Amino acid sequence: MRFWRSVPGALLLVLLLGMGVAVGAVGVQVHRLTHPARVSKSTNVASDLVRIEEVEFSSADGIPLRGWSIAGTPGAPGIVLCHDLGGSKDAMLDLGIALQSAGFTVLAFDFRGHGESGGAGSTLGVEEKRDVLGALDYLAGVKGVDARRLGLYGVGMGAQAAVRAAADRASATVLVLDGLYPDVGWEVQRAVYARWRFSMGRMGFLPRSVFDVLHFDTRGEAPASAVLPTLRGRHLLLVAPADDALLTAEMKRMYDAIPEQKDADGNLITLPAGSGGDLYGEDLTRYRARVLGFFKERLTPA
Repeated sequence: MRFWRSVPGALLLVLLLGMGVAVGAVGVQVHRLTHPARVSKSTNVASDLVRIEEVEFSSADGIPLRGWSIAGTPGAPGIVLCHDLGGSKDAMLDLGIALQSAGFTVLAFDFRGHGESGGAGSTLGVEEKRDVLGALDYLAGVKGVDARRLGLYGVGMGAQAAVRAAADRASATVLVLDGLYPDVGWEVQRAVYARWRFSMGRMGFLPRSVFDVLHFDTRGEAPASAVLPTLRGRHLLLVAPADDALLTAEMKRMYDAIPEQKDADGNLITLPAGSGGDLYGEDLTRYRARVLGFFKERLTPA
């Protein structure tokens, strides 16, 4: 007890208390990040233009998922649309209609812990990989879909999950990855220190460590930056947001690490904003045309 009453003891106690407060504050932020509010289904005028079928299926680990299926031309490939953290299948509907108009059968769904699907919380793409696997398997079984040629479109968390899932499904031959972050820990620390960027280098380990503690069972999973170079024979389009220098730099590094292939190609483009949902006018038209064109050229045989 004498030690704690001494000056060194008091200083150590203050330091320990400060560290406890810091860890607690980061823990609260990580929990909030991984438990976003569910977005309820909203009315979308575009939904009146096509026939949308509400579907239910399970993730690879048994989580009940809800989605929308939009039938395309019989015999054509199918495309799975994967929304970002805190989003829902609603955010994918406009792009889905554009893809369906080009003949593709489209499946947009709510990730676990989002929208109308089961589950609670998010791992920012790690466990969500199993949701994408379930979606790919469901789409492959839809009548009229060419199960040998499937596409994946993902934004943020959806892109992270799509890359991981594609490694387990050779049928996913074309991937469009919007705002793909290199690994979950990178995104967690960036989100926690969004207002204190100077802390990312000095204290970046803290939110990463808290995330690992809260989601211990996800440790050891290969990040997107490691999986991406292994997707041999796939056509990849990486879409980087021009207004996010940090993410754009990371996406360039990931793209440069992809080995050249004779039987497939890849592209990296930078647009004013990611995910299409934040774009308007000519920027939105360019975004949709680029995504649609990539799927048509690489997914549809000549």
